[in-house]
Amino acid sequence: MAANTHEEIELAKLPIVRIQDVLLSRMIVREEAARLGFSSQALTQIATAVSEIARNVVQHAGAAGQIRVLKTSESGRLGLKIAIEDGGTGIADVDRALAGTSPGAGIPGSRKLMDEFVIGSAAGTGTTVTMVKWLSIA
Repeated sequence: MAANTHEEIELAKLPIVRIQDVLLSRMIVREEAARLGFSSQALTQIATAVSEIARNVVQHAGAAGQIRVLKTSESGRLGLKIAIEDGGTGIADVDRALAGTSPGAGIPGSRKLMDEFVIGSAAGTGTTVTMVKWLSIA
């Protein structure tokens, strides 16, 4: 029986402080996803999800953040993992944010665009969002 292997390789790590960092993050993530062979539709989905979450850091966190872009593999699948974290004010009601009622649709929209989406946050502790898009094998 084959073991469930899991490997991650960091491709990029960038600060998120200003709106320019959101644009740079989007560009770099899109470039790394293209190198891995994602379709043009998947590239748009990934870049959009990254833009939404990174923009939330700049507009709502009240503190700097960072994005890590990783090549990930698990059980023979290849994917792109994006981890965005900040040391900001946090989200008091994560369920409400996931529902798109507090304050907008960026978080639930990003969750729909990606294959995996995990958010961790609480008021006063900052926020971490981890997203994965798996490469479709045709």
